[in-house]
Amino acid sequence: MIDRRTPPAGDLRWMAGCAFPLIIAIACATIGTFFDIRLVARSQLYCLGDLSSGEKFAGLFWDLGRTILFPVISALSALVSLPFQLLARLPRLTGRIWLELILLALTIVVSAAGPVAMVLYDVATEGTPGDCVLPWWPSWLPA
Repeated sequence: MIDRRTPPAGDLRWMAGCAFPLIIAIACATIGTFFDIRLVARSQLYCLGDLSSGEKFAGLFWDLGRTILFPVISALSALVSLPFQLLARLPRLTGRIWLELILLALTIVVSAAGPVAMVLYDVATEGTPGDCVLPWWPSWLPA
């Protein structure tokens, strides 16, 4: 008797590949949000010194906005990366492990690109006000 409920091995690999963008989106939405807020606060502290209570209150609203916006950016990046996994299911490409690994690597890079770009943008705009340049800030990023 054949058990028809178990999916074939190729389908399991494909489901695991589609789970990577979801895992990256959840990780970026939680850890990335905390990292973004913390990094911007540290760079503002370096550039401006101790913030007044009004600036801290305004920063609280900025933090709330980032807490809402960061998971959205993470989810959109994960959605943009899904076509790479769909390419791996094309009949001519199925079964080529090296190609599936390349597409999986592209999926991971595209999934993480949106949150990483958002962190760099936030540090460049919010974290370095005025002419302040952080000592570790690379020269190719905007100040």
